This record gives sequence, structure tokens and C-alpha cells, in this order.
Amino acid sequence: MAAFGRDTTTDEVLAGLDLSGRHVVITGAAGGLGRESARAMAAHGASVTVTARDRRRAQNAVSELRQLVPGGRFDAGVVDLGDFSSIRSFTDGFLADHDAIDVLINNAGVMACPFGHTVDGFETQFGTNHLGHFLLTARLAPALLRGESPRVVTLSSAGHSRADVDLADPNFTTTPYNAWIAYGRSKSANALFARELARRAGPAGVLSFSVHPGAIVTELGRHLTEELLIDVINDTRQRSAAAARTYVPLFPHR
Repeated sequence: MAAFGRDTTTDEVLAGLDLSGRHVVITGAAGGLGRESARAMAAHGASVTVTARDRRRAQNAVSELRQLVPGGRFDAGVVDLGDFSSIRSFTDGFLADHDAIDVLINNAGVMACPFGHTVDGFETQFGTNHLGHFLLTARLAPALLRGESPRVVTLSSAGHSRADVDLADPNFTTTPYNAWIAYGRSKSANALFARELARRAGPAGVLSFSVHPGAIVTELGRHLTEELLIDVINDTRQRSAAAARTYVPLFPHR
């Protein structure tokens, strides 16, 4: 195996791999690192479901990806992780149309946003980054269990070091709201979720990972989604930052 480093790109980590017959679902894939992972995996033969918060963004992303990967197999899905009904609608439709998932990449997220609540009444960052992906993964579990060596990758962040999960007051009902503390709570929850999923689903053949792409959390990310923040990084840096999350779900197949 060639040595990989900070400048290794998605194309380099996938060199020589044939992903034909494998199906990948990526949340928040309309831009940034999610889209780069979608591009690279499709270029190596995978079928990729590209999801975004609204249909226009998802369809525009698929159109752009088809230009980047002629003949690539993409389909668009609408998943608003801050709305459980949107998640249920997507998973119902997906399971009706697809028998199996080989890779699920829980990539979407919000970062350091003003105080607010999801449609279902949860603090925005905890509800979107953790609870939304928890429900999505749980509802897609039947398809994952039918996948070929299935993998779940959940995006983590160094931001987890800012705060532990506070189940006593997850919605900041009594605690003064701090956007970065809320972000840290959600990212700690992501890492713990990935670990517990590995423990519970591992015996059934599903591997679970949390992956930090290496992007530095700064005040520049305030009020932006993570994927939009990453859009300011040039294309070369995107391909390097997306390499880890692209490699991890596929490494046993090298």
C-alpha cells in the first residue's frame, strides 16, 4: 500500500479500486467534501445517492457531478436532517427503490448557528447533526444489513473537545446558549454514536467509523453549514480533505 499523507487526494486513495455494484448514500453532498466523495466514488464505478436539504440543490449537484463524471451513476434525494418527517419520507422512498446500501456517509451538518430549534423541537445543532443522522441510519439499517461489507461513516470534528453531550439539558432550556458549545455537544454525540453503532452492529457485519476531515474550526464557520464552509477551500484542498472519509469505508477492499 502506498503511503498516504495530508496531501493525498480522493483519486489517489481509490486508485485501482473497482466499486462497480456498490451503492453509496451521502448526506450533504450538494457541495464541499460530500460532493467530492460522491465524484470520486462514482468515478470508480459506485452508484451514489446525493442528498441535500431541498430538491433543487440535490438535482443541481447531480447535474454538475454528471458533467464531472460522464456516465457516472447518480440519483438525487431530499433529506432535511432537521425534520424527522423529511427523513422518514426519504428513507421510505429509498427502501422501496433500493434493496441494499454498501456505504452510508453521514456528512451533512450545521456549525455554530444562532439559537433555534428543529421542526421537532430539538436544539438545531444537536437535532440536525446527531439526532437526524441517528434516525436516518436506524431507518436505513435494513438496507445496510443487506449490503456488501457495509460501512457507516459519520463526520466528526475536533470541535467535540469543546463540550460533552448534556442529556440533562440538550436543548439549552436552562443553560445559556453558546453556539460553539452546542456544536461541540453535537460532535461529541456523533463520535459516541459511531462508537456505539460499531459495538451493536459489528456482530451483524456493519462497521462504523467517525472521521475528522482535518478542517480547522474557526469563527469563519459561524452561521454556515459545514459543506458551505468547505466550499471556500480550493479544489485541490477539497480532494485531500475528502480523502480520509472516502478511504475509510472502502479500505478492506484494497
